Amino acid sequence: MVLKKMMWTITAASMLAGIPVGGAAFAADSVVSSGVQVKGFQFLDKEFDRISLDSASKPDGTRDGHLSLLLDAGEGVEIKSITMKTADAEGKDTSHGIWKTWRSEAGDIGNLLAVVQDGKYVNASFQKSLGTFKGMIQLELYASDNNGMKPGDYYYLVIETGSGTVKTPITPFAENATSYAPVAIREFSWKDLTSDRTGVAAFGEDGRTDGHFRLKLSFAQKTEVLAVILHGTDKDGNPGPGIWRTNRAGTGWLLGIMQGETVITPEFKKDVKEPVGSFRGSTVFDLYANNNGSIKEGEYYTVEIETTYGTVISKPVKFGDPNGNYINNAPLGFRSIGLKLGSTEAVVDEKEDTLEEAPFTLEGRTMVPIRFIGEALGAKVDWNGQDRRVTLTKNDIQIELVIDQKEARINGKTVMLDAPATIRGDITFVPVRFVSESMKMKVFYDDGEIMITDAKEAAPTTNP
Repeated sequence: MVLKKMMWTITAASMLAGIPVGGAAFAADSVVSSGVQVKGFQFLDKEFDRISLDSASKPDGTRDGHLSLLLDAGEGVEIKSITMKTADAEGKDTSHGIWKTWRSEAGDIGNLLAVVQDGKYVNASFQKSLGTFKGMIQLELYASDNNGMKPGDYYYLVIETGSGTVKTPITPFAENATSYAPVAIREFSWKDLTSDRTGVAAFGEDGRTDGHFRLKLSFAQKTEVLAVILHGTDKDGNPGPGIWRTNRAGTGWLLGIMQGETVITPEFKKDVKEPVGSFRGSTVFDLYANNNGSIKEGEYYTVEIETTYGTVISKPVKFGDPNGNYINNAPLGFRSIGLKLGSTEAVVDEKEDTLEEAPFTLEGRTMVPIRFIGEALGAKVDWNGQDRRVTLTKNDIQIELVIDQKEARINGKTVMLDAPATIRGDITFVPVRFVSESMKMKVFYDDGEIMITDAKEAAPTTNP
C-alpha cells in the first residue's frame, strides 16, 4: 500500500457554515493576528493504524486517533506548526499526551501529529513548516496512541502561523458505533487444536499444533484488507495473552491464513504497509495461530480486520464452547456506493451498475454524476432547464445547485462549494463530498476508488 491509500473523511455541512465544534467562540483579535480562522475541529474515530510515534510511513500496531480540522486561511498564510494537547471537559490541560508537527529543539517532547490534505501527507515526519495555505482548507490529523487517547479525554490544537497563534476549542474522544468499512463478519468460530500448519514467523509445519479458526467475511464491494490480527481477550474483549498478525507492525506471531488451498500469508509481510489482498463478495478463510500455550479451551479470542476504509472487530469467541462461536446472517446494515475515477463501472451496495459518464476531477475536486448518486441514495432529483438548477430532496433535506455557480443551498441556507456544478456529456456533475456529506453520507478515497457510505449511522452489524 502506498502512502496516499488512506481514509479521507469530510466533516459535516455545519462546519462549512462556520460553526465551531466543541464550544467556545474565537476572539476576533486571535483570528486577525494569526491569519487563520478555525471553522471546525472534531475527533472522528480510531479506525486506522497509519503512523508510528515519529513517522507517517510506519504503522506501529496501535490504531491512531483521527481528527478533522477545517480552516479559513483567507488570502494566504504560512502554517508553521500544529500542536495537539489533552484536556478535561473544562479545557484544563491533563498532560495525558502531546502531539506535534515540529519539535523545535533537542529534548522537545511530543509524538508526531501527521497532517493529511486531499488524501496526501503534508508531513511524513516532523518538519519546520507545513507550508502556505489559502482559502478554505480541510485537513485530517492522525496521532499514534501513546495511552493518551481514551473515553473522557478532550483535545485541543495550538496552531502557529507566520502571523501569530490561534487555539481551537476542545473536542471529546470519540469511537464509532460501527466501522466505515464495507465488510461484515459473517462467521468467526474455533475449529480445533490439532492442526500444524504454521510456525511463529513463516507458514509451514514446525512440530507444534496451532489454534485453528474459521473466518467468513462479506464485502459489499472490492476492498483492500491491510491487516488481520487475532487477539487473546477476556469474555468482554479486553486484552489477554497472545497476539497473532499478518505484518510486523508491533509485537506478535504470524497469523497463518489460507483461502481454500491457497496460502495467503507464507510469512510476515516484509513491508508493514503491504496489504493482505483485495477481496469482494463472500470470502472464507482458515486462520492458524501457532500455539505458544495461550490457546486452550475456555479462553476467548477476537479477530480484527483492517481495511483501507476502516476496521471491524469480532465479538469474543470462547474456544471449545459449541455455543461460543459467532454467526451473523443479517443484512449488511449500511449503504455503500463504489465509483472509480475515469471508469463507468459502479457498485451500489452489492450490485454492479454502469454510469453514462465517468467521474473526473475539476479544480482538484472529484466530480460525480448527480442523478446517479442522488437516486442511489434514495433522493428525488429534479432538473430546471430554464434556471439550470438541480434539486435533490430526501426526507427533510433539500439541496439546490446551479450549473457553473459555486453557491449552493441546503434547506434554504447558502453554502460555498469547492468546485461548481458542471455539465459533461449532457450529464450534470457535482463535487462528491459536498452532496454526499450534505445527505449525511461519508466519502472515502483509495487511489482513484471512491466509496460513499452511511455506515457510521447504521445498525451495528459490522462491529457487533
